[in-house]
Amino acid sequence: MDKTSHFDTEALAMLEEIMEDEFPELIQVFIADSDPRVPAMQSGLDERSSSILRDIAHSFKGASSNLSALPLADLCFQVEEKARDNNLDGIQPLITAIDAEYQSVKSILMSLIK
Repeated sequence: MDKTSHFDTEALAMLEEIMEDEFPELIQVFIADSDPRVPAMQSGLDERSSSILRDIAHSFKGASSNLSALPLADLCFQVEEKARDNNLDGIQPLITAIDAEYQSVKSILMSLIK
């Protein structure tokens, strides 16, 4: 899987260099925190709750940005903005895209710490 389409690879390499031995733990914490986010976003949409969607998308955006997963962060930003505007139309395809992008990001990150 090509890292360059899912990450700012220079920033990710710098983070790995700075974190040194703590990098695997950072990845594990990110994954543990992120795994429930897509189902939670789906629940928020099913409940038609803009505030749940906005909050989850905002925190997922930040966590993704911290690991240089910029396409994932951008998708989360789009959900956050729509939810902030109370516009839930078009969010389902974004959640589907977030799920697919997150699975790719997760796979790449796991390969970095094995």
